[in-house]
Amino acid sequence: MQKYSQWLHGKWPTSSSIEALPLIHPDGSCNIPHIRIVGDLTGIPLLKFAADSGARAVHSILAEKDFQKGGPTLDLAIIGAGPSGISAAIAASKAGLNYAIFESSTALSTLRNFPQKKPIFTYPTAMIPTGGMQLTATTKEDLITQLEAQQTLHSITPTTLTIEKISRTSGLLKLHTPDQPILAKRAIIAIGRTGNFRRLNIPGETLPKVSNRLIDPSKFAHQHILIIGGGDTAIEAAIALAQAGATVSLSHRSNTLTRPKPENLKTLHTLTSSGRIHLHPASTVTHIHQDHITLTSANNPTTTLRNDHVFTLIGRAAPLDFFRKSGIKISGEKTPTFYTTLTLTLTLCIWLYHWKKGLYIPAFLNPHPSALLTWWHAASPTATALKNSLSDPSFFYSLTYCLCVLIFGIRRI
Repeated sequence: MQKYSQWLHGKWPTSSSIEALPLIHPDGSCNIPHIRIVGDLTGIPLLKFAADSGARAVHSILAEKDFQKGGPTLDLAIIGAGPSGISAAIAASKAGLNYAIFESSTALSTLRNFPQKKPIFTYPTAMIPTGGMQLTATTKEDLITQLEAQQTLHSITPTTLTIEKISRTSGLLKLHTPDQPILAKRAIIAIGRTGNFRRLNIPGETLPKVSNRLIDPSKFAHQHILIIGGGDTAIEAAIALAQAGATVSLSHRSNTLTRPKPENLKTLHTLTSSGRIHLHPASTVTHIHQDHITLTSANNPTTTLRNDHVFTLIGRAAPLDFFRKSGIKISGEKTPTFYTTLTLTLTLCIWLYHWKKGLYIPAFLNPHPSALLTWWHAASPTATALKNSLSDPSFFYSLTYCLCVLIFGIRRI
């Protein structure tokens, strides 16, 4: 699971940069004690893994030696009422914890914003998530009904409240809200990728005909639609619109589509072969006009397409401000520790260079390791050779260089 997450987000094959996500250990914990992060933010955008991570986080909390349930303070605060948050709440309810689940908008809001009758793929099919959450529905509406039934069964009632950040005080976690802060012994963050939609930053992006979500494909029948994106959301929207009678074009940055699920790619290929969806691989939209769009690609410097509506389905940026305010480390972000390490590394390199070249170095920074071998018998050929080598600073420079090449080479392989 961790390797898949690293491939999908840490080494994304269709992106030139690493996606910024909170730094999470395999058990969901982070650099702030007593906080665990579950769901999509673990890097695995699959429902069963999200549900599994929520329940596992509760089980891990119960196994902590310094955790004791009971008392007036909340045992557990769960932030986010999506599948992973509800799964955590089910596990907390079964364990008899004094818990509360907070949601800034509506429970299951991400699922509710899916297109109507969107197909749901619950991979891996044979997997049963920890905690026993049932995920067998195959469409959006059925999945919401199934999850709501499990909420009712376990008496899970989310509290509508925005948590602005988390801090620590007297060994407890303080959840900051617009009103009074809330104290809890442990916290699970299950907010998913509910940050702002990613932007194209091109002319015309703010026109009324540009949307970042598709709810009812039937409203766009007989229209010329452009979908921008290469993930499952974009592919499923293109399929739904084509099946609803729209003329669909799909623009994506890569030469080939590698991320969508096999079922989606199969359906897309069928619709493309029949001319109902037109693919524009390795293309970039440069301008959105009122009745057309322009895009560029390697084969066609400028292409103009008739257009009535544009869907920019390129994902959302994770809500990183929440994590920054809470002091949770984020991958790829340069902290003061990074700059301190960089400075010390450069200083070491300068010192090594001066030592190797025999340039001026203060006496206390100019060691003579050969003195360490004076105890070795001078008649020994090995000792003599080693002593001579250690007398030359370039030996240590070469040794350090070779070790660096060896270590980095092994790690890269």
